[in-house]
Amino acid sequence: MKVKRITLLILTVAIVIAVACSDVQQPEYMQPTEDIPESVQITVTPEPTPSPDPEPVDDHVWIQPDLEDESTSLESDRDKSIIIAIDPGHQRRGNSAQEPLGPGSSETKAMVASGTVGVATNVPEYELTLEISLLLRDMLIERGYEVFMIRDTHDVDISNKTRAEMAAESGAQIFVRIHANGSADASVNGILTISPTSNSPFIPHLSPSSFVLSHFILEEMIITTGANNMGIWETDTMTGINWSTIPVTIVELGFMTNPEEDRLMQTPEYQQKLVEGMANGIDLFFNIDFGE
Repeated sequence: MKVKRITLLILTVAIVIAVACSDVQQPEYMQPTEDIPESVQITVTPEPTPSPDPEPVDDHVWIQPDLEDESTSLESDRDKSIIIAIDPGHQRRGNSAQEPLGPGSSETKAMVASGTVGVATNVPEYELTLEISLLLRDMLIERGYEVFMIRDTHDVDISNKTRAEMAAESGAQIFVRIHANGSADASVNGILTISPTSNSPFIPHLSPSSFVLSHFILEEMIITTGANNMGIWETDTMTGINWSTIPVTIVELGFMTNPEEDRLMQTPEYQQKLVEGMANGIDLFFNIDFGE
């Protein structure tokens, strides 16, 4: 156990040094789904018909471990004070009103989009991200964490800036944003994570910790799923990252524009692998041993 923790510390230091020295540009294959109009993301499948304007809802959804449950109390070695904020990307209806890209920025972007759509399954991204997020919530609770959900329904209107603010106000230690990807090339597939750059004009101090979080989650997801490793994209173009005041990552589960991967992400077996990888990566970030 001690040797493993020392090895983990050495790896973390190496990652921090690497990110400080790196200058990563946006991959050409990427079409990140946050804040980009739906018409740009995917044209092969029409957007689903939006529902009527939703009724107001309580967006602050707290989920806490049941301390009477042995699996989350006596047998757990987790610190009950660790809170994870989970943001299921997008929502049923987008909001094209503008908000600043980051604190003090004169550049603006749309508050929130409804996301892309599976080319083979016709499942909207906002449905997939919530389904996966709820599974992740349940697994993290089983491991003894507390969870703050940005949303647990599709009928909300929460901007990307507000999502970051909600995560911080919840007292969470990290902010995990769940998305799915798209590309003009239908053959592109795999998992990637997104992190702020070391030269971020908004949160440069969060770059090392966010990169380490992104790294651990990505690596563990690749182990559990066997998916193509698309790496970590460091960028300062994501509103929901730029407004975060805690370590943050965007997890791109796979490409909904790839028919095979789109279908795969709808299977319970693969969803479980995605969630297990994310949970294992979070465990590593908090330096908690999760297995042999």
